Amino acid sequence: MNNSGIVLLVRSEKIRYLFWGILTTVFYFLSRICLDFIFHIPIISATLSEIVTILFAFFVNKKYVFTKSKKNSLTYQLVTFFIGRIIVALIDIFVTYITIEKYFSFSISLLRLDKFAYNSFPFNIPFLRDIIGSPYALNNIIWIVVIQISAIIINYLISKYWSFK
Repeated sequence: MNNSGIVLLVRSEKIRYLFWGILTTVFYFLSRICLDFIFHIPIISATLSEIVTILFAFFVNKKYVFTKSKKNSLTYQLVTFFIGRIIVALIDIFVTYITIEKYFSFSISLLRLDKFAYNSFPFNIPFLRDIIGSPYALNNIIWIVVIQISAIIINYLISKYWSFK
């Protein structure tokens, strides 16, 4: 890839969204850890972390990702951004409930996760054993990844075509 290709890649809205999304995730974890240390009440820490992270995400998306967005008012952009994030959170909760909590056995059977040899490599590596060392644990990881990838795509589409159009 030559220099002009790298410049185009860095200027790409999707790449900027991905970069700032990663930083937003780091921001969430840092704020959550700090707030857990301050409040010692997980639900308060999680709620406050979500709020400050959504504000952070709004700011970086407006300033650095969707830079050509001038059509709608700041209030409209902020409200629609929050609504979009809440919609995605509700989808996350619903899919988690269905695939991980309520009907995990159907998902495990459908994905044939009960057929793996969980006492062999890589499932028996100490670090990975807790994460993917059983059909239930592997099902969780698979669905968490699917949900997060879907959330990234849906959040991008909501931001681009609704909040910052």
